[in-house]
Amino acid sequence: MLNRMLFLFVAGLALSGGGMACSAEVPGDFTAAQYAEMTNRLDRSWQRISTVFYSPKTHLFYASPVDKVAPASLFENGFLDPEGKTVGYGAGMADCAIYSGLLLSMLVDQHAVTQDGALASRALDVFKGLQACATAHGVSGFVARGVCAEDGKSICITSSRDQVTHFVHGLWRYYRSPLCAAETQAEIRVLLAAVADRMIRNVTPENDYDFLRADGTRDPRGICRMWGVRPHEAARLPMVYAAAWDVTRDETYYRRYREYLAPAVEQTLTLPAVPPAQVRAYMPTYTLLQMQTSLELLLEVESDAAMKAKLIEAMQPVARMAAERAVRINGGEEKSSLCACGEAALAQLMAHGFPFAAEQKQLLYKSLMDSNVERIGTCRTAHLSAAFWRARRQGILTQP
Repeated sequence: MLNRMLFLFVAGLALSGGGMACSAEVPGDFTAAQYAEMTNRLDRSWQRISTVFYSPKTHLFYASPVDKVAPASLFENGFLDPEGKTVGYGAGMADCAIYSGLLLSMLVDQHAVTQDGALASRALDVFKGLQACATAHGVSGFVARGVCAEDGKSICITSSRDQVTHFVHGLWRYYRSPLCAAETQAEIRVLLAAVADRMIRNVTPENDYDFLRADGTRDPRGICRMWGVRPHEAARLPMVYAAAWDVTRDETYYRRYREYLAPAVEQTLTLPAVPPAQVRAYMPTYTLLQMQTSLELLLEVESDAAMKAKLIEAMQPVARMAAERAVRINGGEEKSSLCACGEAALAQLMAHGFPFAAEQKQLLYKSLMDSNVERIGTCRTAHLSAAFWRARRQGILTQP
């Protein structure tokens, strides 16, 4: 009963317009020296990825040093089909859209804390990378994983709902931020509408609800399916329509958003009943973050109080899973993950009213301090930076 009363109180606070609910501010979590260590590591990590993993041609951050990214000769007529090949999605190109979406969202939070006007140019540059993922190849509404650093246009033909999730979330948060100029907002409206239009055209029973690869073929791996998916993936499709409607106010997207929202949320709420074996098999920690990412967007766009309460409720078990995993991960990584420690922290921080306990703060600190800034890559930098600045924005971490 006490937990239920607490949930209702938190939900009511969020519904009353209180903004992002967060844990009560606890002074003295870190000393001035520890705080300086964390920010110094984040700054040095950003400097490293900007020097080693960033391409000014594509405005993207890669998983490999730029000179090791898949060369243009690997792509046939600008496309790479990963099926049956040892090259995968293209060296260094597998998750550029995820990184950029996270970084753009992170910059929105950092600006809210610091009010640093210099972040506007940095955010615009990250935006241009996401824009390239959606336009360089000429396939309308297709979000590529990354773009070839050598020729600035070639792509892998297989994307995923994960790429789309962070692409949409990052652009949507940036659009709503003071960092985003009116001219860029207009470009974002075009990009999000194109993604939504692709979903309307292709996510159909005939295509097994697949948004299709860049060449128009079905995805044999099932990672481009947007409906008829598992509970932790159910909110992705209405999220796309909600974002497109929020920025364009086009009733076409609103109707799709309303059509899919209720069944998606009901399916999402079944997550606690999923057998643990299935959770272990199908839900690495990055899926917890992506589930929260889709739910966060829906929660902010949604106006119906009862539906908002359900969305808040749906985020709680995901955050609990993330908190449990964070202890096990202990600042490190896990198999089949992008950056488990950063994902676990963010999945908690995004859930309205979920307490980010002292133990979790110490784990975030350990994650940062265990990062070797002489060797750190884009993935860990993006996730830990996003977790740090979200915690700062919410007042969970304070500057001594």
